[in-house]
Amino acid sequence: MFFITGMSTFTWILIAYIGLHLGEIHLAPLQEILAERNIQTLLDFPVLIHGFSKGHQFTLYAKEVFLIVGSIALFIEIAKAATANKFGASETLLSFIVSMIFIVMFFMFDWAQNPTFLILGIMSLIDATGGFIIELNAARRDVNIVGG
Repeated sequence: MFFITGMSTFTWILIAYIGLHLGEIHLAPLQEILAERNIQTLLDFPVLIHGFSKGHQFTLYAKEVFLIVGSIALFIEIAKAATANKFGASETLLSFIVSMIFIVMFFMFDWAQNPTFLILGIMSLIDATGGFIIELNAARRDVNIVGG
């Protein structure tokens, strides 16, 4: 159960991002769709197109959906860290590991060297640091040393 509930939300975002790029590289039908629509990567794939007024169109791309989901995940993770639970230290450690994976992948893989991945990595680092600070403050309140 810890594997699902105790894992950082950014772990799932990282897995989805890797899956998106592996699918883009290794699935021939996907490559054909991108080629016929003249799209460079799946991050540039339009998810939502809506016409607001005459000549004005709102387009939401996959990369922006990742950033929206990342913002929601950051809120969820900070809220989880602020509530008392039995997985506090392990969740914080996992969040730091996921942050380091984001940083390493950003420097190692060409497909990860884009602003979307960098911003998601920064969000993951904020999540890990915020969880650590909240955990330290909670531990400080639990320990009361009186000099005498």
